[in-house]
Amino acid sequence: MNLLFKIIGIILLIAGFVLTIKPNLITTIPESITSYQMIEQRVMWGILIGLGIFGIFHHQIDSWKPGVFALLSAVTLGIIIARIVGLLMDGFFLQQLWWLLIEAAALLVFGFFYWKLK
Repeated sequence: MNLLFKIIGIILLIAGFVLTIKPNLITTIPESITSYQMIEQRVMWGILIGLGIFGIFHHQIDSWKPGVFALLSAVTLGIIIARIVGLLMDGFFLQQLWWLLIEAAALLVFGFFYWKLK
């Protein structure tokens, strides 16, 4: 079962990175979209990256409480990675950097609770 979670995690991680880099493979993106909105389109696929990270690294959780915080930490990390990719590909915006800071703070909180419960 652990091998299955790792394989699914790797597939989700790769799919998340591909869709973060090229988000118009599945969804149609209007031509009049701004760079800021393009970063937001990329961030949506960070959830797949986070689920892939969760499937690869957090597959042996005994209790549901650490599992919830591990999932929240992994998804937040995936969103952070997707936002950084968007910032690198589409340019830097102050509001995007604020979102990145908020997500990093949330990751620290979720990681702290995961560490305390485990």
